[in-house]
Amino acid sequence: MLFTRACVDAIRTGIEPSQVTVEFVLAQDTDSPTSLSAAKHPSGDELGYLSLEIKGTWKDIILYEVPVMAIISESYFAYVCTDWTLQGQCEMAMEKARTLLRNGVAFSEFGTRRRRSLQTHVDVLEGLVHAAAQVQRQPGTGRLLGTSNMYLAKRFELVPVGTIAHEWTMAIAALNGYEHSNLRALQLWDALYQPPAFTPENLSQDLSIALTDTFSTRVFWDDLLSDPAGVEMLRRWRGVRQDSGDSEAFVRHAVDVYRKAGVDPSTKLVVFSDGLDVARCLFLQRYAAEMGIMAGFGIGTNMTNDFTCASRPEEKSSALNIVIKLDSIQGRHAVKISDELTKNTGDPTQVAYVKRRFGLDAVEDA
Repeated sequence: MLFTRACVDAIRTGIEPSQVTVEFVLAQDTDSPTSLSAAKHPSGDELGYLSLEIKGTWKDIILYEVPVMAIISESYFAYVCTDWTLQGQCEMAMEKARTLLRNGVAFSEFGTRRRRSLQTHVDVLEGLVHAAAQVQRQPGTGRLLGTSNMYLAKRFELVPVGTIAHEWTMAIAALNGYEHSNLRALQLWDALYQPPAFTPENLSQDLSIALTDTFSTRVFWDDLLSDPAGVEMLRRWRGVRQDSGDSEAFVRHAVDVYRKAGVDPSTKLVVFSDGLDVARCLFLQRYAAEMGIMAGFGIGTNMTNDFTCASRPEEKSSALNIVIKLDSIQGRHAVKISDELTKNTGDPTQVAYVKRRFGLDAVEDA
């Protein structure tokens, strides 16, 4: 993925904080995609790579991921990939919401990080809110639960919605070791967001949805089932979030684990958040119902960055596939090993160690 120098300059200007370092690394001709014979943008600007590092105290920089990614995406589509138009975004979002709601789907909008632009985001939420006002009055429909964007939640009078991030468990494991790291991370979360420290007044304030795939979901289930405190947490927490791997297998395993813990799966919730579009949501809604467990959805990029090329409407104008993950904390490497075991984040040596520690290297080789 190549950026123009002007784009990187815009990103640098938009970010500003001293804890963030943004650099433009000039691409050589041999690095360029086949569609660009030289490291030049059609505008004549130089092309290169974006190098970005965020460094500081955790309490400060934990908040940077969302706005920094949004700035990167918006700058890219303002300076590099410009063959698109906002026309029809509100109407398309409205139609997506109508389809979801009429099929009983409860969903939140999670699209801030990879949105095409702020105006796109506004147009999309206008469409979602309008559709919800039309459809949710009818019996048996789904619900627009809210948005993960605090500013737009206030603007559109929606509930701000959020869940645990991988960064939390990655950091706890790096600092305290990998033994029962999933359980330890949830216990620390529990101590802050559950009584007596905090008493949720409604479901939207109940943050007991566990993210399972920091070191693979298999490791997560094993961790909680092997300890009475983990089993108690499975019984008490509202549900789990599926963010990578095989969604159907995840549902089956979740149902099985809840039954092993003595829990009726129909009282628990799986929140899907992995690369969703409308068709996928409808399928997973039906599948979860067949398996006897509730389903919710966090839909991101397909809401706020679903475009075709303006000059060639039959061709997709693809969103950026970008992530920001924790690299290290107090000099210790942090890693993430998703349910797609070949997709890892972090120092390769540490990734290999963690895979051996949890027996994931044998699974990958099988």
